[in-house]
Amino acid sequence: MRKRRGISALLAIVLLLAACGGGEANTPESGYVLWFCAPAREEHGPALIPQPYVGEDPGPTELLSALLAGPVQEGGSSPFPRGVTLRQCAEDEERPGVLLVDLSEQYSALADISLTLADYSIVLTLSQLEGVEGVEITAGGHYVSYRSHQLLTAQEAVLWDELAEEAALSQ
Repeated sequence: MRKRRGISALLAIVLLLAACGGGEANTPESGYVLWFCAPAREEHGPALIPQPYVGEDPGPTELLSALLAGPVQEGGSSPFPRGVTLRQCAEDEERPGVLLVDLSEQYSALADISLTLADYSIVLTLSQLEGVEGVEITAGGHYVSYRSHQLLTAQEAVLWDELAEEAALSQ
C-alpha cells in the first residue's frame, strides 16, 4: 500500500512537471513573483503561473504570507485549502540553504496533484530568495506521509512543456 502511494505521488509529480509552463516568457523582468495555479485549459499549457509580488525586499515570511493571501491579479487561483495559515518559517540550522515551512493542519487535506501544485508554488516562490536551495513543508508540525520525498527543490520543476512548445511552433 505504501509503495503504491509512493508511485502515485511520483506519477503526480511527473504529470505536474509535464504540464508546467513558464520560463522566462512568463516571468517579470525584475522583482519577485508568487506562483499560483493556472486556469484550466483543454490544451497543453502551464499548471503554475507567476504573478508579481507587490512589496519591498521580502523575506521568506513576507513571500509566504502574500502567497497564502492569494492572487491579486486575474488569471490565477490559490492552490491552498481555505484557512491555511503560516505557523512557522525558519532556516534549518543543520542544513544551510534549506527552509523549514510549517503550515496549519488544513494543508494536510491536500493529496495527489493538488498537493504537488501547492508544494511547488511554495518552493518556486521561496527559491527566488538568495541562498534558498530547498524547502521542507510540514502541516501542523508533521510531514505529509505520501510525498515521495520531503526536501523539495525548484530544479525538480520543469517550467516549460516541450510538447506545448512544439505544438505552438507547428501552427
